[in-house]
Amino acid sequence: MSAQWRVPRAHDLNTADAGVRSFWMADALADETDRIDAERLASNVRADVCIVGGGFTGLWTAIELKTREPSIDVILLEAGLCGWGASGTNAGMLMNLWPKLPSLLRAGGKDEGADVARASVEAIDHIRRFCVEHGIDAQVESNGWLWASNNSSQDGAWLDTLEAAAAYRDCPFVEVDAAEATRLAGAPARGGLLDPTCVGLHPARLARGLMRVAQGLGVVVHEHSPVTGLLREHAATSVTTDSGSVRAGSVVLAINAWCNQFPQLRSHLVTTASDNVVVRPRHELKNPPLTNVSDSGRLLDYWRPMSGGEVLFGKAGLGIGWGVRGPNTLFTAAPRPDQILAQMARTVPGLAGAELLSSWRAPVEYSLSSLPFFGEITGFPGVYFGTGYSGDGVGPSVIGAQVLAGLATRSTDGMTTSFLTRAPSGHGLPPEPFRYLGGQLVKAAMLRRDRKQDDEVRVDLPTRLISRIDPTSFLG
Repeated sequence: MSAQWRVPRAHDLNTADAGVRSFWMADALADETDRIDAERLASNVRADVCIVGGGFTGLWTAIELKTREPSIDVILLEAGLCGWGASGTNAGMLMNLWPKLPSLLRAGGKDEGADVARASVEAIDHIRRFCVEHGIDAQVESNGWLWASNNSSQDGAWLDTLEAAAAYRDCPFVEVDAAEATRLAGAPARGGLLDPTCVGLHPARLARGLMRVAQGLGVVVHEHSPVTGLLREHAATSVTTDSGSVRAGSVVLAINAWCNQFPQLRSHLVTTASDNVVVRPRHELKNPPLTNVSDSGRLLDYWRPMSGGEVLFGKAGLGIGWGVRGPNTLFTAAPRPDQILAQMARTVPGLAGAELLSSWRAPVEYSLSSLPFFGEITGFPGVYFGTGYSGDGVGPSVIGAQVLAGLATRSTDGMTTSFLTRAPSGHGLPPEPFRYLGGQLVKAAMLRRDRKQDDEVRVDLPTRLISRIDPTSFLG
C-alpha cells in the first residue's frame, strides 16, 4: 500500500516570515557567539525515526528516543532554526495542566485525568533538573503563576476547577485575596488562584539548549529544511524536502499549528494568534509583577516579569487563521503593537509609557478540548503527530515526547494508550469559509465584551449572545 501527501505549494512552511524573531529568539541567537547552524538536508538518507519540527515537542522526542535506545538512528528536520516556531515565540510560562483539570477529568476520568495533571507537575521538575544537569541557561525563575480576576465578571472564574481539585490532596492551588493578588500581579486584581509550582523561563534558550543536547546524543539535526511532502510505501515513509529526503520506519510530526494541513486534524483545531510585546519600564516600579499572571477573560491578558527587568505582556486570540494558510499568515510581526501597549497600560497601569523592545504575533492551535492529543495520521501508518497544546505547551511537551517516542517505537507502555492518544470527540468544526467568517464575528464580539467588562459597563444583548459561542460547543 502506498500513500502520498504534499504540502500545498502556496502554504509551505518556509513561506512563514522567518526573519521575524521574537525577543526570546533574537536574544538566544545573540548569545550563541560560536553558533554554526545545523546544515540543511542535501541528500537522500535513511533513519529509524524522522522528526519534523525543531521545537520543544520534536527535540524532547528526539532526546527521549535516544535516552531509551542510544543505538536508534534519529534525524530531525526543522524548516527554520530550532526554536524558531512556537517554542521561541511563547510567553515562557512553564505551567502544569491542573488549571485544565475539569477537561482532563471529562476526557480521562477521575483517575487517569488526575494522573496526567500530576505528570505535568513532574514535567516542570524534569525541565528544571535537565537544565541544571546539561548546563542550559534557560533563566528559570521559580515565581509561580497567578490566575487572576481583573473585573467583576471574572470573579471566581476558577471555582469549578478548584471544586474539582478538592478531591485531590496533591492539588497545588492556593486561593489568594485581592490584596495578595494585587501584590503578586503588580496590577489591580480582585483575587486569584496561585500555583507556586509553575516557573518562568527563557523558552528560546531552552529550545537551543535542547538542540545541543540532542546533537550530543547523536541526533542528526538539519535546519533550513522545510518539508515538502510524505510518501508512504513498502513499510516506510519518505519525508521530502527541496534538496533531499529521509526514509524512515517512523515519522513524528511535531509541527504544532501547522498540523491543520491534515483534514483529520483540522476539524479538531482552531488556529488563532497571540500578540506579545516586551517592554522596559522607564522608571522603577512601585509594585512590579512578581509572578506569571493570566487574567480570566476569554481572550485573556497575560504578563510576566523577566530576568533582566523587562516585562512581557500578551493578549490571546487576536488573530484568526484561514484554512491551511492560518499558521503562516499568523506568524509575523504584531500588526498593531500600539493596541497591545494600550491594553497593557489599562491592565498593568504601572507599565504605561514603558519602552517597547520587541513585538510579535504567533499562531496557537487551540484544540476543542483545550488539551493536547497525539496519534497516527490516517492513511499513513507509522506517521505520528502531536498537536493541540492550546497555548500551554512548554511543560506538557515533555509528556507529548514520551507519548510520541512510545508510538514511534510501537511501545504500549506509559501514556501511549491513554486518552491523550484520542482526538477530541464530536463532529468537529465547520469548513471554510464558515469557520473563518464566524470566527471573526465571534472574536470581535469577545473583544467588545471584554473591553466593556474591564470598564464595568453593561454588555449589550447582541454582543453577549455572539460572544457566548464557544468552539467547544461543537463537541459531542
